[in-house]
Amino acid sequence: MQHIALLDCNNFFVSCERLFRPDLLGKPVVVLSSNDGCVVARSKEIKDMGIPMGVPYFQIKDMLTKAKATVFSSHFALYRDISKRVFDVVRESFPDLEQYSIDECFFTFESDDPLIVAAELKREVERQVGIPVSVGIASSKTRAKYLNTVAKKTTGLAYWEDEKWQQEFKLVNLTEIWGVGKGRTAAFKKHGIVTVDTLLSLAPAVVGQLFGVEGVRLQAELLGKPVLLVSPFRLAQKSITSTRSFAKSSTSYAVVEDAIKYHLHQCIKDLETMDLLATGLKVLISPGRYSDYAFQGASKEIILTAPSRDVFVLQKAVIEALQACFRESVPYKKAGILCTGLVSVDKQTPSLFSDTETIHNQKTNSISQTLLSINAKYGQPLLQLGRTETQGRAWQVRKELESPSYTTSWKEIKTVRS
Repeated sequence: MQHIALLDCNNFFVSCERLFRPDLLGKPVVVLSSNDGCVVARSKEIKDMGIPMGVPYFQIKDMLTKAKATVFSSHFALYRDISKRVFDVVRESFPDLEQYSIDECFFTFESDDPLIVAAELKREVERQVGIPVSVGIASSKTRAKYLNTVAKKTTGLAYWEDEKWQQEFKLVNLTEIWGVGKGRTAAFKKHGIVTVDTLLSLAPAVVGQLFGVEGVRLQAELLGKPVLLVSPFRLAQKSITSTRSFAKSSTSYAVVEDAIKYHLHQCIKDLETMDLLATGLKVLISPGRYSDYAFQGASKEIILTAPSRDVFVLQKAVIEALQACFRESVPYKKAGILCTGLVSVDKQTPSLFSDTETIHNQKTNSISQTLLSINAKYGQPLLQLGRTETQGRAWQVRKELESPSYTTSWKEIKTVRS
């Protein structure tokens, strides 16, 4: 029998931090957003204290101190690396998985006893990586997504027969279902539809007339008829963005330029990884949203003459754009780069320019590749074009509580003594 499963890492950011701090198991742990602003991940102990997701850190700092909670700044390099390890283990048994987010993936399998298959996968992930996971198994993605929430609250595994679904759907509100947001909830309530069984009791033609094709798809998925298929192939990416808020606002051009160069480096790394080229760029700079200069942000778009990921070409373009945007009197709080019009390397349009320019581009691209390889080796942009006037990355986000780079830096690998 064919099944669709959703594997989800439990309290993922917290679990990544606990992986190298086993002393924190069973103790309250919080992970904060950029600039240590808001809560983005909570351990069960924190949830039991009634602390909601997204609450500003300064509002609950005293409460966390009193509870002896451990607080971490976000460490996305660590989380991405652990995520890759989890999915690599899943791919060993289910190569056609669909990664849905940094900590979730769908996959399909055939079995007469799906709980045994899921239990073995759960044990293997937790044995090889050390991250606790939950698995929901059903005949459609929407059902699997709901059962994963059930699994998290019970044994970590969940699978229901049709009879069980019919019983439970009388008690399940549509607000608990994947893909039902505020807008769709309001539309359902307008017609007196609150629980899942109410929606399933309607004829598909009526659902289509009231809620369109999306409503029909949702009804079919909840009935266990797979409409949203598991696909290991991602749609071609249309853009790449790197942007970040500063720890403190700055009116210094050198600070903003350094930030723009950093974000360009991050975008070029992603272009290299996906073997893509950019045909357009956009420079974004803005002050704090609550400052007196809130409406004096600026952006500048550049269309390249040919697709490229050459650091010489792209940096020249973004610096010219930044110079056109920057205003000395404005205290900037955020900067970023958007790469658009992405094309595959093997599908780019040949250049119409002279052989001299082509040879020049080949030479600069070779140097660009060398710079990228050196920076990749050491895990940070040690080499870049042009002089940097700022010291210590004055624009960097606040990360006063960041954990060591246990898996991405040789200098910070955990030392174990026996």
